[in-house]
Amino acid sequence: MKYTPIMEKLDLPAKEELLRWDPKALILSEEKAFRQRVIEVFWRAEADQSQVILLSGPTSSGKTTASRILAEGLTRNGNRAVRISLDDFYKDRADAPLWEDGQKNFETIEGLDLDTLGECMEDLITKGHTKVPIFDFATGTRSPLSRDLTFDDHTCLIFEGLHALNPRLTPLVEKFRILRLYISVHSDYVDGNGKVLLTARELRLLRRLLRDRVRRNTGASETLRLWDYVLRGENLYMQPYRPLADMHINSAHGYEPFLYSREGAAMLREIEADDPHRETAERLLAALDGLPHLDWDLIPRTSLIQEFIDRK
Repeated sequence: MKYTPIMEKLDLPAKEELLRWDPKALILSEEKAFRQRVIEVFWRAEADQSQVILLSGPTSSGKTTASRILAEGLTRNGNRAVRISLDDFYKDRADAPLWEDGQKNFETIEGLDLDTLGECMEDLITKGHTKVPIFDFATGTRSPLSRDLTFDDHTCLIFEGLHALNPRLTPLVEKFRILRLYISVHSDYVDGNGKVLLTARELRLLRRLLRDRVRRNTGASETLRLWDYVLRGENLYMQPYRPLADMHINSAHGYEPFLYSREGAAMLREIEADDPHRETAERLLAALDGLPHLDWDLIPRTSLIQEFIDRK
């Protein structure tokens, strides 16, 4: 479906009742619903014979897993798909552009090494192969390692990243049939009377808190500090291009608040009383308060939610 600003509503008490009765049934239902949304995109890509898929979405929306599922689907159907993460083309953190206040701006497309991206695309098209850089988020630098990619007329290129819909990328792929996608958490969690208990944006923040700790060695206080810049970047650099998307994927899973009620709350309690983002932490804690905990081990290995949790 196309993007609409109207949020879907998820009845949290109803989800909680199903969780208490049969948690595996709740998980299976939500996983199946999300997979169906991605399958609809796959059908569209097949029907349009798309050669390039541009997949954009805000932070912690599930771009990586969605692109993987799409690639797997295309491959099973006899085609070949190559995933290219725009995150791997970030400039070293020390070379990132700045906001007006002097803070590092990790949200703008200027933080990407577009020259190297262009060179990789040129090599893929003219030579059929290239080496793609790998960005190490733990160190904030480009890894000395790289990834070999090959390309031919039977290959679909899947670009995923914050700026995949930015028109500055269009010259790199304008020769091909393009499918533009936008993925986001597009559901608010409400009580039985329709009152919003947890917004879609707040759910993404919970995802980001957990992911940053696990994948990027970043604590809750730092994630909250950066969150204001993240949202500002979305407004400036992403939302203007959201209408360009041919299809939209809602990545919300109805069981997520229960999944984050323990570890997410524990991270939020780390925020000191004098921290300028304590109010945000308190609001999220209030939303999670009293929710039953869903064991992380019940989440399928193939789930999009695995992007955000630390499953041993």
